[in-house]
Amino acid sequence: MTSSAKAKHSSTPKKCNICQKLAGIMLCAGCEQMFCRKDFNEHRQQLSAQLDIIIREHDFLKQNIEQTCDATSSRLFDEIEKWEMEWMKKVKMAADRAREEVHDIVTEPKKQLKRITDDIRPRMAEEDFVEYDLDRWMDEITELSADIRTISSTIVIESGDECEWKRMIKVRKMEHQSHVSESPHRSEKKDSEVKQFDFNKLKEKPQRQITVDGDYGSMGVSDINLLYCGKDTLCLTDRTGHKTNTLQSGGLAVWDICWSSFLDRFLIVTPRTLRSLNVRTREVTQIKQVSDKNKADFCRCTCSNQTLLVSFEHRGSVVEEWNMSGEWKMMRRWQPPVSCQQNEWICEIGFSCDGSRIGVAVWVDDQYDQVQVRDRSMNILKNITFRCSAFGYFLLSLPNGQWLTHELKNKELRIIDKDGILQQTLTYDKSVRTTALFGQRCLVIRTDDNELCFHDL
Repeated sequence: MTSSAKAKHSSTPKKCNICQKLAGIMLCAGCEQMFCRKDFNEHRQQLSAQLDIIIREHDFLKQNIEQTCDATSSRLFDEIEKWEMEWMKKVKMAADRAREEVHDIVTEPKKQLKRITDDIRPRMAEEDFVEYDLDRWMDEITELSADIRTISSTIVIESGDECEWKRMIKVRKMEHQSHVSESPHRSEKKDSEVKQFDFNKLKEKPQRQITVDGDYGSMGVSDINLLYCGKDTLCLTDRTGHKTNTLQSGGLAVWDICWSSFLDRFLIVTPRTLRSLNVRTREVTQIKQVSDKNKADFCRCTCSNQTLLVSFEHRGSVVEEWNMSGEWKMMRRWQPPVSCQQNEWICEIGFSCDGSRIGVAVWVDDQYDQVQVRDRSMNILKNITFRCSAFGYFLLSLPNGQWLTHELKNKELRIIDKDGILQQTLTYDKSVRTTALFGQRCLVIRTDDNELCFHDL
């Protein structure tokens, strides 16, 4: 006991991590370093100084937010008021025109009666009339009298109640993305500003995980919502994967989903229809339908700003470009050999995040799979050939200009850089059905055993 106590008493104490001279008697729970009393006091003073800087930055940010928000609100309110005044003028002009139309219709019987009066009086003064004139005048008076009795019920006002007032003016927040009109140099600069993904984190356990059901693996993401297919349902969840809302899909066979920031809607592709989902109202609206029974089914969709691309499911796939503003006018239609070769199927299509490129995956049964990077006119810029798969390859655009591609029901994930060159191949621990990117960093993987795995990269 005595020798043990002496050994314990004589053990060398840890030195201060700062001065390396005095004994470290205090442990900082934050940086986990040992300090002597003097250096510990200085360390706390440094932390207090850093806190003072943070408080000043906080106060400056608060003032900046208040000023910026007030100025922005004032400007937008002025624009809304200007819009309101212009529409009030238009409504008043329409009302004045309607009043003139009422006046013209209502005063017409007076004009007709005056014509009869002007015809009778001179003829009566000169006694210049016969039986025929009396019969004619009586018929005209009888007909006009009948018109007067029904005039109130035969005049109606068509007020245009079918007008979509909610869509006449709309406020939305635009995504911070580079536009197609921007120069390639500027787009490359923005790509370089995005931090590279740490794909090694895919080897770690997912931060969040959800068990789902259903055979359709389509997913689409907005800034705040993930829309995915369950069994006879459409499901919405947030970034945390905790808050999930279920919508009845009405038995829709959903083949693809994409988010339109231009419409502030999810776009849903079924074999014969294109529909939109308003997340706020939970309303699903049909936009387009394949009415020709001989025409191929819809297959995939992708959008950038007001442009929507839709591919069709058949050998020698056709791609259509639609303008989503106004009446959904089809702008262009690509057919083989521009869309693909006659023996090829387009199994995936997607805009790059900046909208300047189009990723296309084509498939020829028992021969090959290709992932192509194209320009907006469908010209092939790069082409990568893979071994033939059973169902083709899927594509996901990443904000740094890269593409993530994988074979359905396979564990291999491949990274293609913005120039269309295969950069990296990873092996996930489960077979992958489809992928989606939540925000800038969260990769959501739907596995073949129906799990949604959230990986923060």
